[in-house]
Amino acid sequence: MPRQAKSTAHPANSDTDPPPSPGAMREVVLLAFEGVEAIDVASPASAFSKASLRVPGAYRVRIASPRGGTVATSAGFALADTLPLHAIQGPIDTLVVAGGEEDALRRAIFDEGAGHWLAEAAPHARRVASVCTGAFVLAAAGLLEQREATTHANACELLAQLCPGTRVQRDRIYVRDGALWTSAGVTTGLDLALALIEDDLGRATAMQIARDLALFLLRPGSAPQHSPALQAQADASARMRELMAWVQGHLTHDLSVEALAQRAHMSPRNFARAFAAQAHCTPARFVAQARAQQAATLLRQTDWPQDKVAQRSGFGSVDAMARTVRQHLGRGLAQLRGAR
Repeated sequence: MPRQAKSTAHPANSDTDPPPSPGAMREVVLLAFEGVEAIDVASPASAFSKASLRVPGAYRVRIASPRGGTVATSAGFALADTLPLHAIQGPIDTLVVAGGEEDALRRAIFDEGAGHWLAEAAPHARRVASVCTGAFVLAAAGLLEQREATTHANACELLAQLCPGTRVQRDRIYVRDGALWTSAGVTTGLDLALALIEDDLGRATAMQIARDLALFLLRPGSAPQHSPALQAQADASARMRELMAWVQGHLTHDLSVEALAQRAHMSPRNFARAFAAQAHCTPARFVAQARAQQAATLLRQTDWPQDKVAQRSGFGSVDAMARTVRQHLGRGLAQLRGAR
């Protein structure tokens, strides 16, 4: 992976420049390269395009690459008609750099000059973002020096080694440091794009787009990269995975071992044993983690009073919610309220 450049270019907006006027079209440039991770480009592009359907003229999305034309992706298909970087003229509202595997990143930075171009373009952009390992292109452009950032969980340690001046956040799905935004692995590019849209057009529009994209949850940046629910499903049978998914959507129901065992058509004793063997945690712990995550999300994303959050998350009281959230997430309710 590339070492960080000595130059310290920064996006034009360092929290002082005003955003575009409400009716202005925002220019979004997605930077791709040979071997780019396809979803790193497709997810943000889809989100911004959906936003323009909801708010006509909100964004113009363009995909650029070092040489332009057709660009092969890691998924085996190509992006057609990308713009060459030299054709990107004028101010850029949002510049998003996609990621890829190490060889693809090296070629993009050292052979195709993506890092050099980014260092020159960043000062003319209102904000700069990266998806997944696109953070290494930002590093090569000198954009991460003395900044907070994240990348794919598997690459965080390497980013910290190569960029000792960067405060790498290892367990966040995206990080905002002023006009610089970075996201974790692959699908978090969608979370990042929705956060950018929310910053521009408001929460209601971002929620509408999340529904358009059939998302289960609009996740805040502080959400962990590794989902406890996903880890629990890794070794579970189809029947148990179905039950876990049902639990996630019915947190206000009776989720006692007896109730879950009845739903699984098993005796409570056999169910508890089977669940623990497959999910690597007890049913009670799985339910508590799910309810804690739900409470944390509602505290971050709504202005509901704590008793309503507790009720909607399946807790009998605010005190029970506070204890469970502290136990499983290590944070207090006040810390979560309003956190992104």
